[in-house]
Amino acid sequence: ATATSSGDDSASTTAQPGAASTTDPGGDSASTDSTDSTETTDSTGSPTSTDPDQTTPSTLAPTGPSAGPVALSAQWTLRTNASREVPPLFPVPEQTSLLTADLDGDGIDDIIVGGRRGQNAVQWLQRVDDSWTVRLIEPDELGIEAGGVTHDIDGDGDIDIVFGGDFSSNEVWWWENPSPNFDVDRWARRTIKNSGGSQHHDMLVADLDGNGVDELVFWNQQAEPPTLFAAELPADPTAVDSWERRVLWEVDDRYEGLDGLDVNDDGDIDLLAGGRLLLNNGAGEFDTVIIAEDLAGGRAKMAQLVPGGAPELIFDSGDGIGQLAWFRWNGEIWERNVLLETSRLGHSLDVADADGDGDIDILSAEMRLDAADDARLQLFVNNGDGTFTAEVLARGLDNHESRFADIDGDGDTDIVGKPFDWFTPRLDIWENNDGSALAVDWVRVVIDSARPDQALFVLPGDFDGDGDQDLVSGPNLLVNPGAVDGPWERILIGEGLNQAVLVFDIDEDGDLDIVGTAGIGSEANAGLVWARNDGGAFTLFDNIEQGTGDFIQGAAAGRFSDDGPLLFLASWHEADQGVQGYAIPDGEADSAEWIFRLVSEESQDEAISLGDIDLDGDLDVMMGTRWIRNDTNDGAVFTLHEPVTGEPDRNVLVDMDGDGDLDVVVSYEDAVNGRVAWYEQGTDPTAIWTEHFVANLTMGLSLDVADIDGDGDLDIVVGEHSTSDSTAMSLLLFENAGDNDTWVEGQIFVGDEHHDGTQLVDIDNDGDLDIVSIGWTHGRTVVYLNPRM
Repeated sequence: ATATSSGDDSASTTAQPGAASTTDPGGDSASTDSTDSTETTDSTGSPTSTDPDQTTPSTLAPTGPSAGPVALSAQWTLRTNASREVPPLFPVPEQTSLLTADLDGDGIDDIIVGGRRGQNAVQWLQRVDDSWTVRLIEPDELGIEAGGVTHDIDGDGDIDIVFGGDFSSNEVWWWENPSPNFDVDRWARRTIKNSGGSQHHDMLVADLDGNGVDELVFWNQQAEPPTLFAAELPADPTAVDSWERRVLWEVDDRYEGLDGLDVNDDGDIDLLAGGRLLLNNGAGEFDTVIIAEDLAGGRAKMAQLVPGGAPELIFDSGDGIGQLAWFRWNGEIWERNVLLETSRLGHSLDVADADGDGDIDILSAEMRLDAADDARLQLFVNNGDGTFTAEVLARGLDNHESRFADIDGDGDTDIVGKPFDWFTPRLDIWENNDGSALAVDWVRVVIDSARPDQALFVLPGDFDGDGDQDLVSGPNLLVNPGAVDGPWERILIGEGLNQAVLVFDIDEDGDLDIVGTAGIGSEANAGLVWARNDGGAFTLFDNIEQGTGDFIQGAAAGRFSDDGPLLFLASWHEADQGVQGYAIPDGEADSAEWIFRLVSEESQDEAISLGDIDLDGDLDVMMGTRWIRNDTNDGAVFTLHEPVTGEPDRNVLVDMDGDGDLDVVVSYEDAVNGRVAWYEQGTDPTAIWTEHFVANLTMGLSLDVADIDGDGDLDIVVGEHSTSDSTAMSLLLFENAGDNDTWVEGQIFVGDEHHDGTQLVDIDNDGDLDIVSIGWTHGRTVVYLNPRM
């Protein structure tokens, strides 16, 4: 069994209709193609309030709201000029470009930021000790376009910089590195192109025709027609102000995206641009193969994601809304694999080995223009077999041209990010601590692939006394074979118990018994039964007074007073049934009747949890956003939160902030705004509690909370539910970064729908917490093994 994930929104792995069908990865014939126009957000926008005439770095460093939650795992440390950990930049209203290169020759990548609509068009951050010195390259105002490239243009051994003009300029420039004298007001700027159309979004340097001389390859989107050009580097680029250029590809729309790699292993550089693969014939001329018509205006990268065969092709949405997808040559066509079904303004795409395991991972990030507060920066960790595990490193930050680089010289891959026009000037750096994300490399094992009927819960416990955790689900006991991937025996608990809803020691003889209902699947049946455990063999009893309801969605048991009976509580799916209790006679659980009592007329009809909420020494009942106080007056009900949308579904009582009282983690039943949040109890438990947002998901109807990584704080696992799109549902881990407000969102698996599942238990006896889960729409019982130990 393997742990797999194909992304945050979708897990489809299908051939894309319309992909070129050829006899080799590049094909032998050109394709005639066209595409609809793509909006370009880089060509619009207005200045911010930053003073464009300021010529020193801004000491105010406007950074805007905290843009959170910004999620970090132990592997990543965020440094930003919002928190003064990165020095303030020279002000420029729109930061259009971001490059990294070792400009000063010290072996560490420096950072280059290009911008427009104000002075300080190009600046760089030179790494000095553990920080940076901000220096100007171009103090004047220029219309710098996104893209750009670094290369030793003049052949003197240091790295120079190339940028093209935006919609307002028909020029392309290069700046000569002044090394070793960096204490200068500006770098010498020279012109490469000063005629023709404007806008030069994306460029690279490569020897396309094999003559030993590099060429600058660049888009010219507003040429007539839009054109991909190549210009050979002159023998003395300091002596000319216009380079001779040739046409590589003329198109009928303003395509974007550009990358170069030898795709078909013939020794020359092929290009990926405008949703097409451009195959080099060896002389620097190209045949065109349509790969992704819908992503012709997006970001483009090529990399060997899967060992063997041709390199894979990756596209992101760029200036529009579309997929994040990668394409693999299957011998006949380029097969589309979708990582994100909806990437909103995914204008950051890069590839590198981020986790140091030897294979190539993918970085994708969205702008805030349309994605707004939900804009994500995500790392798709390559599992090495064509599957990826997604980790959300940040939500709510604007990312434009963000990329991988080793900015601290420690040999691993960091991330550098910047906004386009969101509270500029700003720079965000995620330093890689060379750890491994908690959500990566979990192993998925299906231990029961065909449960006969729908199950309401999956309940762990050692029922046969052998020291490992078995599982009860529906009418069955699944016996742990010791090795999780061994055969799990499915045993019928007993005739008449068809839905197990709770396991606890009913008769107080030291082993776990089972309470359930007679209903099959989700059919309405309020008849309660229980199974007495005798070493893994069960005897059924129905000595329980009849209550009312359809099927149980919440169950718990406990003693609510020192001299009172053990009480089994049930919350039914059907509304207006209240929270019902069944008193278990001490010493006579199997012979005397369990007496029904209505604990509360109010119910939220879903999960219930028990704990001493008001710290008065007895158990109270949590229903989600309301709780029942255990007192002499039949139980007063208090509201801790009034949700705007959705109703609470699962809840877990925990002391999240470690202050000695109980808080509650809640997931909501809402297909659009399925919030996960935790609520902090204040000094008065009967008042409104403080909400701490964790995430918005698709119906997180499976929930559990525990310290999964052993760092002393509580983490959260959530499983998504949908009856219409079940294969796109995710199992997600929210790792607590230590402050109970910052969460690392990691995707453990996508493709299993979850309902009243995702329970944390050490199923393989290795000392860490694994996850067991079931769903509503399928018959699988699934274990996800924690790789931590």
